[in-house]
Amino acid sequence: MIVQTTGFALILMIWSFVRIQSLVSKQKFKVAAVYGGLMGVSTLVGCLLIARVDVPSTIIPFKMIFEPIGKLILTQ
Repeated sequence: MIVQTTGFALILMIWSFVRIQSLVSKQKFKVAAVYGGLMGVSTLVGCLLIARVDVPSTIIPFKMIFEPIGKLILTQ
């Protein structure tokens, strides 16, 4: 499992480095920063999933925000 996680992270880091260098050479610094951040989060979540760690759902915060609004609309 350690080899799989390390290999996964290494491949994504190499791919991200190549893509970010391509974006920076085109003067797209903001896009490169967003891409790097998203790939970092994706790498972290992917490694946790490979290690079979329970990752909480990302829907829960949105549900907490929008559920009361939906109930308010439905009761009217």
